This record gives sequence, C-alpha cells and structure tokens, in this order.
Amino acid sequence: MIEENEKLRSLVLEACRGLAAYGLGSGIGGHVSVRYPNKPFFYMHVFERTFEEMQLEDIILFDFEGKSVSSNRSPSQGIEFHHGIYKQREDVQAIVHSHGFWITAQAAFARPPRIFNNVSTVFYERTAVSPNDDFASISQSLGSDDIAIVIPWHGAITLGSTLGEAVSRHVVFGYTARMDVTLPTSAPTMLVEQCSSLRELVEQAGYFDETWALIRRKAKAAYNVDRVIPLMS
Repeated sequence: MIEENEKLRSLVLEACRGLAAYGLGSGIGGHVSVRYPNKPFFYMHVFERTFEEMQLEDIILFDFEGKSVSSNRSPSQGIEFHHGIYKQREDVQAIVHSHGFWITAQAAFARPPRIFNNVSTVFYERTAVSPNDDFASISQSLGSDDIAIVIPWHGAITLGSTLGEAVSRHVVFGYTARMDVTLPTSAPTMLVEQCSSLRELVEQAGYFDETWALIRRKAKAAYNVDRVIPLMS
C-alpha cells in the first residue's frame, strides 16, 4: 500500500484555489494533477467539485491506469490524458487543464496563441494543437518540448517540471489568450527573433517561480473558509 503524501495533496489544493482566484474555476470541469515522486501514481481531484469549492478530501491518489487507490469517488473522464502524458513524457511532473473563458475563446481559433508580449514568449514554438480531447489525439500532437496544448473549442493544458510551473504557465496562458482574443487580427505580433531571445530571458529571470508564489498568496487571500471568491476574471 502506497503512503499518502500530504504535502503533495496540499499543493494540489493550493493550485486549485489559486486558479480559482484568477477566475479559472467557476464551473464543473478542468483538472490539476501532480506526479507522485518515483512511483507510477499521481494526485488529482474529484470531478464534482469546482476549483472554487475544492477541499483536501477532494484530492485523490490514482495509479497510471486511472484507478483510484483509496477512494470510490469519480475523477473527470479527462483523467486519461493525465496518466497518458505522464507515461509519454517523463519530464512532466504536473498537468493543469481548464476551461477558463479566455483560454476557451482562444482555443476556438484551433491554433497556438499569437505572441504580443514578453512573458507569452514561453509558448512560442512549444504549444501543440490536438484535433480532439482524447489522449490518442493529444499523444500524436504533443512534442518532446511542448509545454502547452490547445484543444480546439474546449480549452487548454499546460505542463510543468513542478506543480508551480504548470500552474503559473496556465495563468500566463490565460493572459496570453486574452490578448489574442481581444487584439484585432491586424495587430502586429512579436518578431520571430524577439520571441526566441525574450523567451530565454523570461525563463532565466525566474518569472514563473515568482508567479507561483503570487498565485499562492492570491489563493490564501481569496479563500473565505468555505470557498474561493475570485479576485479577478
């Protein structure tokens, strides 16, 4: 019997509440998971709770076949792509998926988001587009260096080497998507050479570590003992 890792469970809860604080979790659907260290298991939450409502008891341990280790509560059917990605990409330690408004709106374009600012450059040439939301489609689309996946007319997935990285990337992806959707088609996107150089600079600056710290602060500030009240949309 594998031991529960309460630290990881608590981090998943913080991630859910942080995403909720950013307005990414008001409805049923969307999921967060993190790999159990050095074992074919991962933590993910149950299906029937929104990010805003999530509590520690809603975070469940699953094996790499998508079966619960110690609970009869049901996860999202999307659990398939979590254990599928973990098996395909050993570098991925955490996965976030949401149906945030701007993310879903951008996904309707069925392409990667356009790049208009420095922090968005991390997605340049590292965003896959899957033709469907099943793992068979995602697997064929996902490259070895991709950190985000657009699921047309559905939402998006972000990946990370840590849970904080996956969550931070998701929040920034939402920001990137909002710019893509609201700026006109005539708006000039960032030059290719700038995308490459700024992407390297942003990653070296530790931007996503600081963003994860900010998300955790917002999660704490937005939680009112019962649920998260979003701080921003």
